[in-house]
Amino acid sequence: MILKEIEIYRDSHLPENGWIQSCFNCYSLTSKSILYKTITNKDTVYDFHVYICNSCNKKFNNNILNFIHFSNSCNKYIKKNYLQGPG
Repeated sequence: MILKEIEIYRDSHLPENGWIQSCFNCYSLTSKSILYKTITNKDTVYDFHVYICNSCNKKFNNNILNFIHFSNSCNKYIKKNYLQGPG
């Protein structure tokens, strides 16, 4: 098995390899990320870590509709950028 850890965040002026990135939801700078999803595809396991600031994390914990909207955005991003099949 191969483990690939993928970090998801919004584009910003920050270096891609830095420990601070833009929150995937609101673009605020943050060092916090969550393990959003793990997907196994053949012999590869993908761990998707999404950068989320404390403010957005609180919004998601207090309102399920906010979390559902965020989750849909994450799933679309992952599908578009990492899970496209050939063709």
